[in-house]
Amino acid sequence: MSHAHRHHARCACALRAMAGKPFVLPGTTRKYERSRPFSIEHIALDLTLDMGRKSVEGSATLTLVRVDPEATEVRLDAVALVIASVQLDQGQGPQPVRYVHDGEVLVVTVAEGVSRARLVVNYRATPRRGLYFLAPDEHVRDRPTQVWSQCQDEDARYWFPCHDKPHARQTTEMRVRVPKGWYALSNGTLQGHTTEGEHEVYHWLQGKPHPSYLVTLAAGEFSVLDGGEVAGVPLTYLVPRGREEDGQRTFAGTPAMVAHFGQVTGTPFPWEKYAQVVVSDFIFGGMENTSATTMYEHILLDPRAALDISSDDLIAHELAHQWFGDLVTCRDWSHGWLNEGFATYFEHIDRERRLGLDEYELGVKGDLDAYLTEAVSRYQRPIVCQDYEAPIDLFDRHLYEKGGLVLHMLRRTLGDELFWKGVQLYLSRHAHGIVETRDLLRALEDASGRSLERFFDQWVFKAGHPTVEVKVEHAGGLLLVEVKQTQKTGADVPVFAFDLEIDIYPEHGEPRREILPVEGVTESFVLTQEDRPRFLVVDPRFL
Repeated sequence: MSHAHRHHARCACALRAMAGKPFVLPGTTRKYERSRPFSIEHIALDLTLDMGRKSVEGSATLTLVRVDPEATEVRLDAVALVIASVQLDQGQGPQPVRYVHDGEVLVVTVAEGVSRARLVVNYRATPRRGLYFLAPDEHVRDRPTQVWSQCQDEDARYWFPCHDKPHARQTTEMRVRVPKGWYALSNGTLQGHTTEGEHEVYHWLQGKPHPSYLVTLAAGEFSVLDGGEVAGVPLTYLVPRGREEDGQRTFAGTPAMVAHFGQVTGTPFPWEKYAQVVVSDFIFGGMENTSATTMYEHILLDPRAALDISSDDLIAHELAHQWFGDLVTCRDWSHGWLNEGFATYFEHIDRERRLGLDEYELGVKGDLDAYLTEAVSRYQRPIVCQDYEAPIDLFDRHLYEKGGLVLHMLRRTLGDELFWKGVQLYLSRHAHGIVETRDLLRALEDASGRSLERFFDQWVFKAGHPTVEVKVEHAGGLLLVEVKQTQKTGADVPVFAFDLEIDIYPEHGEPRREILPVEGVTESFVLTQEDRPRFLVVDPRFL
């Protein structure tokens, strides 16, 4: 969005400095997922933070369930972990087991007869990504001492062993020892808080499955603010000490957002709690960890800043992810727009609730400008794209802004009732599961009775957008409208089929809207119009 509306960075949105270059460079290989002969049902972490060494030590206990009856090994992502021991527990207690660790993948031997077991990995990690240790230094003397995680897109592997892909969902728990006086936040509900010598011990349990990239830890000296409840869900805001008033001011709109998003999606807030924690030096604007969003420090507004700007766009974006990304998760990052497109669009849904339709459309127009900047000056790609170097490359204006614009067009095409009916069906049908773009397509088709194959094929699975020239002539009581698509077409960029709306404002009388079905490169339409119109508005609703 333009600066006047979107003041904050968001989760993982990156600007690629690739002016004039294609998205896919020579040598880029298509990405496919590896096999998963064992599913992971639960991950239990028991960790101690070592602030001096900026490391974490402890154990990860993974509950494995066999899928492939002939498999003899399980492969876990575990980058630069120092493995002390690996044990397998089949019900008779942990026993040492053979393993190989090459610094990136931990391969553990599992006998064919084992259908279910607990794998215990004792290890130490000094992560260069995924988990970050902050402390004052000669450059930033007032930096607070904190630890926080940022696992999206595939960085959980740097601090605990897991299947680090979005389609692998499991329940999780974390028992973590932190310095005395600290608070440690993680996913789910707090099971216990005790003191062991110089450590505070926090035990969190996430009882509903979620992917590894949404596992979180944020630890430091925070003030915990009570945000009230919405439909029985407790809200909390964790802010640096001394910023309590700014925290209440900044997050004041959260309860109304939670209620509204639950209403339009037909799904009440799907987790046990919702916490928002503000940390220092966070690498993105926010991160939608399940039930516990992390925000960067710039989100907090003092009384003077609050007169001019708002943090509601970022708050709404990360909150929307609790449904889109957390409750239903893209199968792989090529379908990541199902996470980010929805979250971007829900910024405008919240803006429409608070400020009205004009502000909604202004926000949509800002996203259109942002997408077109990338599409015209950098590259064009399909929203769903399996050809990329690293997952972070996909987190661009196509994934966020164009993804949100597609949802806007679907809403305008289907109408509010059918669009929201389809979204509600999509969420209820796939809750706590993984999704692909065709799952959304089918839900919208089932809810509306309309065929949307062509819409999704050209707007989501193909690249580009229509560039249109419209010429209008009036003669003999007729209005002649010629529409020409001028975009360069090819294997990835199609000739688009769409309905072009035109509002006609006559010299006398009320304006009327005409819908012109465009399917070819050049289309001509003849409309009855006795008097020469004063003016016309092409695409008045940003369809």
